[in-house]
Amino acid sequence: MKKGIAIVATSLLLFVGCTEDKKEAKEQVTPKQEVTQNVEEKAKEVKTEVKVEEKKAEEAKPEAKIEQKAEELKQVNETATNELSAEALFKTCASCHGLKGEKEALGKSQVITGWDKDRVIKALNGYKDGSYGGVMKNLMKTHVETKTPEQIEVLADYISKLQ
Repeated sequence: MKKGIAIVATSLLLFVGCTEDKKEAKEQVTPKQEVTQNVEEKAKEVKTEVKVEEKKAEEAKPEAKIEQKAEELKQVNETATNELSAEALFKTCASCHGLKGEKEALGKSQVITGWDKDRVIKALNGYKDGSYGGVMKNLMKTHVETKTPEQIEVLADYISKLQ
């Protein structure tokens, strides 16, 4: 009987001790739960802020699209202007070289159809500074001496595309 009482007493002490351990464990978990709740609340706030920022970005997209379209139109317009300018610049060339650069100018120069852009630029700049050309050197100098580097570039691009 003493053994039974000792076993019951020991069991009771163990049970009470375990219960206190569980209470302490619960008390320790509670701050963790608070931290978890705080983290979850912060996460919700961040998600809300992100959604607001995304909404602002979406609202700004039409303006960006308009700006992009305006830039595209500007480039198309610039290209068209350059092509018109190139044609106008080439008219003086065409009087000797032909409408497509297919003639030997005055029977004394090379056919310029098929020349690449760099070759045309080198030739025109050479005529301009007097370092390029043979018999037609002086005649060509008068045609290119007033051309800007940009005009020479546009003209060379145009000539390089002639066929």
